[in-house]
Amino acid sequence: MVRPVTDEDIGLKVLRDAPANAADTAQAAEIIDIVAIHGIGAHPDDSWCKHVGTAENTRWVNWLETENMLPAVAPHARIMRYGYQSQWFGEGAMRQKASTVAQRLLLALRRRRKEYPHRPLLFIAHCFGGLVVLKALLDAQQNESEWPGTFASTTGLIFLGTPFRGAEGISQVEMLAAAQREYQQDEIQPEVLKILEPGNEFLQEVVDQFGRTRRQANKALVACFYELKSSNVGRIVGKTDRTRFVVSESSGCLDLSVATSKYSLSRTHFDMNKFGRPTEEDFETVRDVVRDMSLLYQSLAKRARC
Repeated sequence: MVRPVTDEDIGLKVLRDAPANAADTAQAAEIIDIVAIHGIGAHPDDSWCKHVGTAENTRWVNWLETENMLPAVAPHARIMRYGYQSQWFGEGAMRQKASTVAQRLLLALRRRRKEYPHRPLLFIAHCFGGLVVLKALLDAQQNESEWPGTFASTTGLIFLGTPFRGAEGISQVEMLAAAQREYQQDEIQPEVLKILEPGNEFLQEVVDQFGRTRRQANKALVACFYELKSSNVGRIVGKTDRTRFVVSESSGCLDLSVATSKYSLSRTHFDMNKFGRPTEEDFETVRDVVRDMSLLYQSLAKRARC
């Protein structure tokens, strides 16, 4: 059961600030902002947590802020997560769509990065959150004066199970029918599911437009991760087991190029964004990608000072 999202959970939350000793030194030029964005039907904080305890001794680990995990990989980074209302069924269901979340994300980034609008940005996004990132970057590129620095400063994109060509394993019709069996009509807001449908025109346009824009104006490194285990999608809103792959390898990967790579994670769609220990093999794979992206920028920053 997803924990209710409150007003305090929404927006950009700093999980680990940039090192204080780098503020007035040459290292300040090497600081980057890392922003994590969750998917649909998830809590902004719990989305990144894995239970590593026992039934008697509960212990959750958030790999974005646990010191020997992401902070250790990117010691010069300010680490944040962005939260939004993503519940589409049940009490508190919110009418939501990717373009709305993208605009709110841009507003939050502009506020938080006001002093450093051109600081390098690295996004880590799960599922629907990746589509929000694409839409936000397109909007930022089309209106640079409104969103200064956001598009040009994005140097790395990490997508965890983002359905660039739709989520084949989650049928909008089936999910809606399951929700209608469990909830009242006014407790269901299915608009957010539309972009996940294979063949959705808005989804195709966003992905195609980002591909064209990226080739012309942005050289950010991109890493796409896809799942190797099937997920019980039937349990999302109903009580009937229905096990499927949510995002296939082909849907979860943008076209390969020099600046784009793809990796598999031995996880279901719903836990590929959760890591509990730095020794987990899947975390090590993600860790290496984050490290390579941040080290590349730091190397370029050092050369610029020479």
